[in-house]
Amino acid sequence: MTTAILNLREEEMDAPIVKWERNGIAMLTGIRDQGVYRLALHWEFVFAVSGFSVFNLDCAICFNPFRITNETRKYSIAPEPILEKIFVQRAFTPYQILDSLHSITKQRNTDMVYFLLAPCKQFFDADVADDEGLFLLKKMVDVLEEIRSLKIPTLVVESISYKHKNFQTIFPKLMETSENFWELQIQNGLSRIKTRKSPLLR
Repeated sequence: MTTAILNLREEEMDAPIVKWERNGIAMLTGIRDQGVYRLALHWEFVFAVSGFSVFNLDCAICFNPFRITNETRKYSIAPEPILEKIFVQRAFTPYQILDSLHSITKQRNTDMVYFLLAPCKQFFDADVADDEGLFLLKKMVDVLEEIRSLKIPTLVVESISYKHKNFQTIFPKLMETSENFWELQIQNGLSRIKTRKSPLLR
């Protein structure tokens, strides 16, 4: 198993995953329009170039391969070997998401890092009744607790803001599954990562 992540550049934005022990759940959050998913894809590149395989459960069409190839160009790295290490599965209903998460609990690939991109979004869909959505969200949290207990390295990447009322209920529970919690913030046009111990609901 790869024991250390290659730190491509000494920047604050990479510090969280460089230090991450990868023994369970971590969470990255922020405002979608301010680049939280773009940062997640950069982190995927860092993992892939460091020898890890990366699995994306993409729940809101957040994965963009061109983000990865742009990173490879910055460092004059051939894109094909990096892209071959990154796997993408898309899920568009709460039931598909839950099935995929259950599949992760059965994985035993010690060189795989799992990224869950916007896992909550589909539970807030207008076609999902509020009570059903909340029930299924709690099921999702239960599976994440199992993933944590199995110490499967999983990074949940989720927006810090949804208008749906169930978000206020589920977000603190989602955060409780995470050993590490980071928030991307933009202030005066500059990005920074804030490490949080408690959720900031907006």
